[in-house]
Amino acid sequence: QQRARRNLQRLDRVGDMAHSATERIGRFVGASQESVAHVIRIGHSLSDAIARRLDCHEQQQAALATDRAIQGGVGTTATWTSQTRAHVSGSSVVTAQERGGACVTVTDIVIIDGEETRAPKRMCRRPPTNRYVRV
Repeated sequence: QQRARRNLQRLDRVGDMAHSATERIGRFVGASQESVAHVIRIGHSLSDAIARRLDCHEQQQAALATDRAIQGGVGTTATWTSQTRAHVSGSSVVTAQERGGACVTVTDIVIIDGEETRAPKRMCRRPPTNRYVRV
């Protein structure tokens, strides 16, 4: 568990550095920062309980599901199915939103070989992009 926690902390630090890099890369290649950031934002959106059970491709799918659920608002569920492992799937559901929309509560659900793991997380908008990140 400690090793997984250290790895996630490293991912968070890499994510912070990558955020500014995605803006520069986006300008260079003519893509939006958001489209470039999809590759790197995982450390800022997945809870430890979920991330440690998923491979890197599944983590990307789970992070994108979180983004889709948040866009839909409270009650929205976004699902995904692993493209790399059989019997692995998940979903994100927005369960609450603060007045004004600054923060949301999202519950991630992962099912691996029939075993379900649920992990709620609080996410808030952070300048300068106002993208939701786990807090």
